[in-house]
Amino acid sequence: MRILLIGLGSIGRRHLGHLEKIDGLELAALRTKKGVLKEEKGIKEFYDLNDALDFNPDGVLISNPTSLHVETAIPFLEKGIRVLIEKPIDTSVENAERLRPYSDLIRIAYCMRFHPVNHFLKNLFDKEVPFKVGFKRSFYLPKWHPYADYRKEYTAQKALGGGVIRTLSHEIDLSLDWFGEPSQVSGVVDKVSFLELDTDDYAFFTTKTKDTILNFELDFFSPVNVKVFEAFTNKGKYEWGSNDVFFTAYEGSEKEKVFSSPDDAYTQMYQDQMVDFCRFASGKESLNATLEDGINVLKIIEQVENR
Repeated sequence: MRILLIGLGSIGRRHLGHLEKIDGLELAALRTKKGVLKEEKGIKEFYDLNDALDFNPDGVLISNPTSLHVETAIPFLEKGIRVLIEKPIDTSVENAERLRPYSDLIRIAYCMRFHPVNHFLKNLFDKEVPFKVGFKRSFYLPKWHPYADYRKEYTAQKALGGGVIRTLSHEIDLSLDWFGEPSQVSGVVDKVSFLELDTDDYAFFTTKTKDTILNFELDFFSPVNVKVFEAFTNKGKYEWGSNDVFFTAYEGSEKEKVFSSPDDAYTQMYQDQMVDFCRFASGKESLNATLEDGINVLKIIEQVENR
């Protein structure tokens, strides 16, 4: 099976490392070498679209800047080639809609769907629906890729599809996967810190479904990474971070660990996603998000931005 990667920045290189662990793959990359990470990676490299098309890939993994996703995907989709597009799918719903004719060939790489904590919670919330959920995510953008000047990366540039609400949209995807589309969306995005970027570095918004209200708080300026998540049900409070889930009953005060991930869960999540992508490229089903899922994430983002 032939897999083509487009974009070998940090996430593209992570995907490449996991693809290299899968037997029977011939790997290649279509590159511009305009990014920070320019050195060769020991696989076949193309610098022209026609050469990449002539490679006849079975699957294409697109992880270049968000603003380029749709234009990059279409030449391969027109040939019936399946693609996995990094999140978010694009900078706007309007542009993402151009991919509708090819929806069966597209998946969106929301990797947190493959994390065991989120498998556990999805099953739990199917049986025990929360009435309130909170997601808080924060990190310091200049530390995100210490090898690069954050001001020159796509995350800091509106034109390339950056900004905190798009970069940290995993939890929006999880909320849709767990609870469905919301009936109400309200909130705010803004540039509030001293960081040198021309897009949002702070977002606070609320969505509401039939049974659940969800609060999201995202930013780029915490010196220490923050992943604080909680859900309240009629039985008590669930809390989780990267690996463990805790529960506190209303009639008690002691936290009880109700789920724990393996130590390698974060790494395995990406490996499982790449195995899933290879299955998808061979014509099988996929657990990755669909085009419709990716567009629904963008719809929420745009509703918050347009408030």
